[in-house]
Amino acid sequence: MSAKFSALLIVMMAGFLIAACVGDTVSSTAEPEEVAKTEVSSESVQPPIWRYVNSGWVAPRYEQSAGAFSKELRVAVITSDSEMLLFNQEVVGKRTYGRGDTLGRPEFPGSVVLVAYLLWLPVQGDPLSVIGMEIEGNIVVVQLELEEDAQGRELPYLYAPMTMVTVDRSDLPISGPVDFQFRLDGETLATVTDTLR
Repeated sequence: MSAKFSALLIVMMAGFLIAACVGDTVSSTAEPEEVAKTEVSSESVQPPIWRYVNSGWVAPRYEQSAGAFSKELRVAVITSDSEMLLFNQEVVGKRTYGRGDTLGRPEFPGSVVLVAYLLWLPVQGDPLSVIGMEIEGNIVVVQLELEEDAQGRELPYLYAPMTMVTVDRSDLPISGPVDFQFRLDGETLATVTDTLR
């Protein structure tokens, strides 16, 4: 009886050892696959080609064509210091969030600044932002979003929500004029053609 018990004990121990070895083998082969999946997913996430410069509200000095609650998009493509100076003279910032480090980002001629502001819809918070940008040949599509949720107190309608981003010139088409299409809620509301010179 003790010989049968010893044999049974040896078979059980051998079974445990085999199961333990198989378990180690399975776990060791699964780990590299998980690491590979993590590496692939992290590589597929591309950073945006634009960088934040400024946002908030502005009041264009000479804008008279748009009436209250008209929701008209105005845009600008800025390629030099003189164009930036002219824009700042014609469109006065009333409440903006750009700081020295963000406002110093455009380095011309290596950068192109894209600006959009919305006349004259009263809004709350910091609602206008760039959420996407696609380059197809000589067409650059700039996707804008108007935040619907209130984030602050309502501002007078003569303040237009504004966003300003910069793009490296090397990321844009090299030759010929470039069409910048600004889309809000999927609809193209403004197009600017610039030679980027």
